Amino acid sequence: MSKDRQQEKARRSREKLLEAAGKLFSEKKISDVGVREIASAAGCTTGTFYHYFTGKDDMIDQLYQDHDIEMGRLLHQWAQEQGPYCDKIRTFFAQTLSAAVLADGWEFTCYRIFQMRKHSDDRDRLYMGMQELIQKAIDAGELQTDASAKEINGYLFVVFRGVLYEWCLCPPEQVFLLDERLKQMTGYALQSFQKK
Repeated sequence: MSKDRQQEKARRSREKLLEAAGKLFSEKKISDVGVREIASAAGCTTGTFYHYFTGKDDMIDQLYQDHDIEMGRLLHQWAQEQGPYCDKIRTFFAQTLSAAVLADGWEFTCYRIFQMRKHSDDRDRLYMGMQELIQKAIDAGELQTDASAKEINGYLFVVFRGVLYEWCLCPPEQVFLLDERLKQMTGYALQSFQKK
C-alpha cells in the first residue's frame, strides 16, 4: 500500500472513531460509553482507538479541537465578506455555536465544562477568527469603543459561557431555547461596545 493510501486510511479511521464517539456521547452519559463501544460503532478495534487516542478524555478534547478549527475557518471566511459584521457575530453565537452545543448534547457539554474544564482561548482558531471578525466590525464603525478586539472577544465568550452554564444547570421545567437566549445576550453585550 502506498504511503498516501495509508495516510488516507488512517485519516478515515480516526474520523470514523470521532464520528462514532460524537454520536454516542450525544445519546448517552459519557461515563456509560466505553472505548470498546466507540471502536465497535466505528467498525474498528480497540487497538486502533488507542493508536489515535489515549482515552475518552483525549478523544473529547480532539472533538472539541476539531470544532474549534472548523469554527475558526468559518469566522475567517465571514471576516473576508462584506458586513454588517455585528450581525455575523450574533448569528455565530445564536445559530452556529448554539447548533454545535445542541448537536454535542447536554451530557457532552456539561462534561466538557464541569469535568474537563475545557474552553477555547487566544491560542485557538475559534478565538482568532472571532477577533478577526470583531476587528472588522470596529474598522467598519459598527463597534465604537476603546476596547480592543481581544477584550471584546473575551467579554463575548464570558457571556456565552454564562448562558451555557445556566443552560446546563437549568431544571427541566425551566429549560430555555439556547439560540434565543444567546441571540438576546450577545445583542446586549455588543450594544455595550456601541456609542450612542
